[in-house]
Amino acid sequence: MIDLAQFGAMRSLFIFLFTVITTGALAQCPKNPEISEELDQAYRTLKFAKFPRDAQAATDVLWSLWTRAPDTPAQRMLNRGMMNLQLGNLAAAEGLLSALIEYCPDYAEGYNQRAFARYLAGDFEAALPDLVRTLSILPRHLGALSGKGLTHLALGQPELAEIEFRRELALNPFTADRDLIPNLGTDL
Repeated sequence: MIDLAQFGAMRSLFIFLFTVITTGALAQCPKNPEISEELDQAYRTLKFAKFPRDAQAATDVLWSLWTRAPDTPAQRMLNRGMMNLQLGNLAAAEGLLSALIEYCPDYAEGYNQRAFARYLAGDFEAALPDLVRTLSILPRHLGALSGKGLTHLALGQPELAEIEFRRELALNPFTADRDLIPNLGTDL
């Protein structure tokens, strides 16, 4: 008799293998799309935003750029991983995102989304290296900065969390994480 944990692990393995076989993931991933000019423009818009709706529009652009995968197989893996995250299928999401990372080891969003899956599963120690890798590829990734701050909080490291939240705030003055920065406004 298979218990639920074994079933979940087998299901994740099946999804991973199915993804590898159906997407040709054993091929080599192409270079990441060139998005630096578009990122710079979105960050400028965000920096000079006067209203929250303007900041939200800029962050929406950033997310659309970050989630632009290098090719169709990578995009399928990312989309399926993110769909499983939304459905709460964390093991399946992690398996798909791990396959994406294996296929495209220089694509930041694979690491960021896997960190999110691990964070939601309560595996904060495993989430942190993925966030570090995301930020090594895209140092201004707002989602990874926020995720790293939240992960440090979950690990009982408020001083390290504050550093990440302040880095995020420097890029996005409208971030909701500003409420997690102690003494903000009194320490300026």
